[in-house]
Order: sequence, then C-alpha cells, then structure tokens
Amino acid sequence: MSPRAINELKTIPCLFTYEKFHKSEGYVGFIKNIDIYQKGIKIDYELTGQVITFDNLMQLTELLDMGTWEWNRTHWTIKKTKLEELKPYLQGNYINKPKIFISYSWNPPSNQQNVFSLINKLEKDGINVVYDRKDLHPGQDMNYFMEHFLTSDEIDSIIIVCNEDYAEKANKRMGGVGYESEMIISEIKNEPLQRKYIPVIFEHGDNGELPLPNFLKSRYCVDLSRDEGYDDLLNAIKRLKEEFSA
Repeated sequence: MSPRAINELKTIPCLFTYEKFHKSEGYVGFIKNIDIYQKGIKIDYELTGQVITFDNLMQLTELLDMGTWEWNRTHWTIKKTKLEELKPYLQGNYINKPKIFISYSWNPPSNQQNVFSLINKLEKDGINVVYDRKDLHPGQDMNYFMEHFLTSDEIDSIIIVCNEDYAEKANKRMGGVGYESEMIISEIKNEPLQRKYIPVIFEHGDNGELPLPNFLKSRYCVDLSRDEGYDDLLNAIKRLKEEFSA
C-alpha cells in the first residue's frame, strides 16, 4: 500500500463495527495512520463520538451494499457511495456519546491501574474518555492540553480522581496536578450547584477520611470503593449529557 493510498484512506469517514452476531453498536471515526509490517497491518483510528445503534446499522446494509458474508467475518472494505445521501440518515440516527476528561495523579502506580480500569469500564459503557496517556501526543504542549479539555464545551464531564498524592499536589500547586487544580478552581468557585466537575475516590485515606484537596472538601464525592459507586458515576455522566442534549 503506497503512502498516497494511505493518505487517501485517512480522508474517508469510517464505520467501525463488530461482526453481526454480537448485535453491537457501530462507531463513526477516521483512520489516523496505517503501519504495514511483514506479517500484518496496524491501523490507528480515532472515533468522533458518534454511535449508531445496531438496528439502525442494519438499515444501512442496503445503502452501503453490504453483503451478508461481510457481516460475518473480520475484514475491512471500501464502499463507494455519495456521502450526501448518507448524511441525513446518519444525523438522524446516531447517538452522541458523553465525552469526559479525567484528571488524576500518576502516583502511586496502583492509582494508575485503578484509573485505567475505570476508563475501560466507562468506554465499554459508551463513554468517550479523553486522558493524557491516549490523547496527549509527543510534541504537543502539555499545559495547552490541560487547559483545552478542562475548559472546553465539547467535554460534558470532568472526572477528578482524588487520592492522597493528588490532594497534596493540588493543595501545594505542584506539577501538572497543581496546574489543573488552579483551572478547576476558577471554573467552580462561584458555581456551588455545578455538576460538570465530579470528584471520585477509589479508597479512603490512612485516617479514614476522604483524600480530597481543600477546594473539593465540601463537594459531593463519588466513592468508587462502594458497590454502587460506579453506577452512581455512570448515571451522573449520562444524565447530565441527556439534560444538555434535550
């Protein structure tokens, strides 16, 4: 595959789907890069946040000239069609996934593991999660990355993962956590009833207290160590998205 062909593929809107028997949603996105190896191909992609329900995906079968066999094997294909004919259909049938940003401390390593497990669960439950390890790329400005996603209207919820390390760095305005904290404070200080910025914890501090930084101590915190904690968080994210989309 030539570089020219790869560049052309990167301009074509994509549908990412599972085989038909899964009866899963389809996702809209674009190919970001293709690496060709001796024994395989690696495709990097980026989703737009648009989701197409399984029933609506099946209705696209005829429009995209999808054969039955194409739904029952792992492969990729290019369909020649007029996008203008598909746009009204897609715009009327996709579901906007909630898009969230996660602010967290890299220390200790167990906290990272908890954060990545949380991200996994949220993505499986239809949440578009933005976080540094996935979305911050070499050469990009780290401060701009934090500023953009912590204050952007495209982000529906900000999840603030608090532990003792996060609380200490936030209180002392240290490092990336300290920088993010200053921006969060400016966003919520005059908004006592805001619901966009949600503090969460995985465990209590050594003294049994919630490991929250000073500026979040009076805020309602979702305790993910409780059985119902994850459902509480997921419902809060989805409910806020639904209310603002109504």
